[in-house]
Amino acid sequence: MTDSLDAAFAPLHAHLRAISDFSERYQAIRNAENEFENLKRAHLKEVAQGLRAEGKKWKEVAEIMGGVSYQRAFQYGQGE
Repeated sequence: MTDSLDAAFAPLHAHLRAISDFSERYQAIRNAENEFENLKRAHLKEVAQGLRAEGKKWKEVAEIMGGVSYQRAFQYGQGE
């Protein structure tokens, strides 16, 4: 899994390293961070909703999602 993630992030890494102006690179890093946060939120929502669709209770979803509180699992399900 780590190798595939490394491969997936390699183009972004190369893109960022190619920006020679450090102010521009910093801004690009922050933009990438925001995009990744949106992507993460969307996937966590999909996972939480998928687990619920399988019939799991929020407490079970919470345990599967790393032992977060059931309230947090519910928030993930809402896209928060």
